Amino acid sequence: MEDKEAKATGQLLQCIEVTTAETQAVKAWLKQQALLHDEYKVKKMNGNLVVLPLCNNCTLSQCQMLDLNKLCLSYRTVLIPMRSLQARKYKLDKISQPLHQSVADLYEKSTGIPLAANLAAQIPNHWIKHDDMIVLPANSFTAQEWLALGDELWHLVCSTLGAKRLAKNSAILNDNHRTPNVEMLLGDCSWVTHMDNGIKYTFDITKCMFSPGNITEKIRISNFDCSEEIIVDLYAGIGYFVLPYLIHAKAKFVHACEWNPHAVEALEKSLILNKVREKCTVYFGDNRQHAPKFIADRVNLGLLPTSRPGWHIACAALRPDRGGWLHVHGNVNTYKVVQSERKQFWQQWGEEVASELELILNQMHSDKSGWKATCKSVTHVKRYAPHIDHLIADVHCTV
Repeated sequence: MEDKEAKATGQLLQCIEVTTAETQAVKAWLKQQALLHDEYKVKKMNGNLVVLPLCNNCTLSQCQMLDLNKLCLSYRTVLIPMRSLQARKYKLDKISQPLHQSVADLYEKSTGIPLAANLAAQIPNHWIKHDDMIVLPANSFTAQEWLALGDELWHLVCSTLGAKRLAKNSAILNDNHRTPNVEMLLGDCSWVTHMDNGIKYTFDITKCMFSPGNITEKIRISNFDCSEEIIVDLYAGIGYFVLPYLIHAKAKFVHACEWNPHAVEALEKSLILNKVREKCTVYFGDNRQHAPKFIADRVNLGLLPTSRPGWHIACAALRPDRGGWLHVHGNVNTYKVVQSERKQFWQQWGEEVASELELILNQMHSDKSGWKATCKSVTHVKRYAPHIDHLIADVHCTV
């Protein structure tokens, strides 16, 4: 498969080879991990095989390889000559058009050469804005030719997009905290404040991730009445759910567990920023050792792909005299489920979760049998990837 001439000139590109049936799921996952190459299209190979081009110089971590094995039955990494891959053609919209035009003008003015198509493909069509900072996709401006423009390029991007600071994403680091790999291109301070559903989240963009995809669950929590309730959040992060519980659901008190020191720092700052610091205790470290017991009316288990490691801890956190609610997050594979039966399958998953939790509670409280765990509802948060649904089972536990 390798081309000798291409190999000699370094014009080979690393790709993931999967079957046609697995392409959609793997492609979505690669995009989420900032690993998919923006400049080249997916290429069909012999039989039912497809290759998906990866970003230049990227390597799959052991953790990512494990995740990939869950998505497809088999895959392999291959080297494909770049010249055999078809470049993408982008249709510019009203938002990205000004950036493309101004960058092309700057390039021609600085080099005396019109901007080539392969370089134009590296000008982003989308980006994320936090506060006065723009965060570009990983495949933006990767070619050596852009170096000739120096910081003038970054100043131009900022002025065109109405920002003061500029950063660029890369693949998530292979650590237990899923630390983002973000490079600051312009500006020294990497802290941002993001307004979401009337709540201010402040965090270091180079140390913590912000997930806009959880907005539906944040809004749902905001509609709870927790004014007389004690909440335990076992996976607090930067306060994705802690803050909605406190600010909108008016929780009496929240106990927040988190083992990422950067997320803890961000959470502490956000609690102060939103003036709810006195209503929250933050436990830094492993929740297996630090989570409070026998006090919760409601426990949040927002860990993906599964919150199963926290199920015993959550059951121990519930009030032993009357129980409470467990909000159990999980990624559920619906690959073999037809569209018309998905909701039924989701509910079945929730009932299975409730059955396991009931067993845990009765084993934990062997002196007081009769615990009941009932799945009252299952909420679909989002498609994590094709055939992978992020679900939440609302389990009511009573004694």
